[in-house]
Amino acid sequence: MITLNEQVDIPAPYEKIQAWLDNFEQEFVKWSPYHLDCNLYDGGYKKGDRIRFHEIVMGLDYDVTGRITESEKDKNHFRIVFQSDAKTAFITFEANRTEEGIHFSHTEEFGMTTPVLGPIMNFLIFKVFFRKKADWSLIRDDMILDNRYLRDILVSGKYPDRIPVEELKRKNPGELR
Repeated sequence: MITLNEQVDIPAPYEKIQAWLDNFEQEFVKWSPYHLDCNLYDGGYKKGDRIRFHEIVMGLDYDVTGRITESEKDKNHFRIVFQSDAKTAFITFEANRTEEGIHFSHTEEFGMTTPVLGPIMNFLIFKVFFRKKADWSLIRDDMILDNRYLRDILVSGKYPDRIPVEELKRKNPGELR
């Protein structure tokens, strides 16, 4: 299993990230110029709800559908965990209120967790069938950029400029903005 985690401290009131989360379907798309679509099929992010994320990063199209497996939210914290339908990807967004504002954590995990079959399937998935999409440094760079964009959104209300889809499809690795 591959685990990538990026964190950022954001000097903004915690209520801003709560509002961002409460409007996640629209905010996901505005969050990054690489994000194309987010569908909350069941209307929210409660445990069991179906969600679709779609983005194109450096010409690689990531269109993933799955379910929320964990959902916690109170006035000082939230944690939302998404599992892909293929059960090979988990995405976790977590935020905590701090004295300075917000601590946000973005974790992406890839691979099957089954003890014997998992390592064999992970090899086939990440080294044979989907080698191009399993570019861990590209995914990590995108996560870092997402955190930077989120900080700008919550601190100054500045959203990144959109990139036309045609341009996203032809981007070369190493050109993340």
